[in-house]
Amino acid sequence: MHEEITRVLVENEARLVYATNRAVEKGLQALQDEFRRFHYELCTNEKIAYELALAGAYASKRTVCFISSEGLYEALDPLMSSAYTGAVGGLLVVCVQENDVEATPVGLFAKLPFIVADSIDAFRSAVPFGYKISEKYETPVIIQATPETASNSDHRSSTIEHPVSASPDAGRAFARFARDPNRWAATPKFRYQLHRELNEKIEKIRKEFEEYEGNHAAIKTQTGVITDRLSHLEFYDEDGSILRLATLYPLPDRLVSGFIDQMDVVFVEETYPVIKLQIADRSKVHANRIRASYGKEKPEEMMYGMRVVRDKLGPASSINMAHGIKKLEPRKKVLAITYEDFFFHSGIPAFVNTLYNDSRYVLLIMTNKRENELKGMLKGFGFENCHHLDNASGIEKFKDADALTVLFCRGII
Repeated sequence: MHEEITRVLVENEARLVYATNRAVEKGLQALQDEFRRFHYELCTNEKIAYELALAGAYASKRTVCFISSEGLYEALDPLMSSAYTGAVGGLLVVCVQENDVEATPVGLFAKLPFIVADSIDAFRSAVPFGYKISEKYETPVIIQATPETASNSDHRSSTIEHPVSASPDAGRAFARFARDPNRWAATPKFRYQLHRELNEKIEKIRKEFEEYEGNHAAIKTQTGVITDRLSHLEFYDEDGSILRLATLYPLPDRLVSGFIDQMDVVFVEETYPVIKLQIADRSKVHANRIRASYGKEKPEEMMYGMRVVRDKLGPASSINMAHGIKKLEPRKKVLAITYEDFFFHSGIPAFVNTLYNDSRYVLLIMTNKRENELKGMLKGFGFENCHHLDNASGIEKFKDADALTVLFCRGII
């Protein structure tokens, strides 16, 4: 899925690529013999990947932060700040939607330009355009690639149909960093000034988005549909009028209002109300929210008589959630499940808080190769009630544990 996406990025002069998915690493490795002028790293987590990419953009290099749409939410801290500090070199945040989690609300929330590419051809257009916007207005640009982006790819070079635009940095062998504390630190003193500059920047980008080739309007009847991807149109008559928007934020107002003016009624199809919230006059607009499967009510997950709590709110968030549940319902048996990388990412302070507040539940850490490191760390906290399991069925022996218990098991459940 990722090979063609990485090729498009490298062909568009991405010099630094930071990713978190090993599948992305394979695609980049295959390109190194063909393209020698780029560097990539596989990072421990999304926050690190984003900060490294942002640092490269500070130093005027074309960079990419390549993560999943779900992982984008783990990088919100530096991402939100980067909307204010901006970047000199082009910075693309490419998030691939690998499950039901969409990144579409992030652009509106963080005030960062957001483009949806739901086919490989759309992605080929989005990358050079995204770099153009990023370099011209000194801002990160988010591109969400949907599961359909790389499907049925013909593996053609992106330079065939979409010539690569030369960046201001093209051919420069050395990075350049302007040492200006007022420029790179979004301190409270400068926040108001940066906020005004950001608002002005967004309005200029909005005008650029009006002419983007990825936005398509087809006028056939006086009943229209506005959507961010064609897969949302399966229940509509093909003879209806359609405005397909790739640039979700900032919304191209003139294009959207012009389409609405020609309609008697307009339906907005999207998973989150990103388009709807940006339409000033919604008198003709009816919003049909596409429900993601993860948003539906699901039965409480149970395992060996214990309520299972998973990392639904972020890496190792199950630890804090389990602690909260036990404090509210001390008699409930709780099994928190996380992974070794997640534990090192965000689980350590949560676990220390659990120890400090004497919470009692079972924590299962799924491991790959760092179990001994975890045991050493827990021992450093004065905690030794941890056990290795050969398989997941061993969890059952600890269902009646009356103390905080940590289990290690290799694999995924």
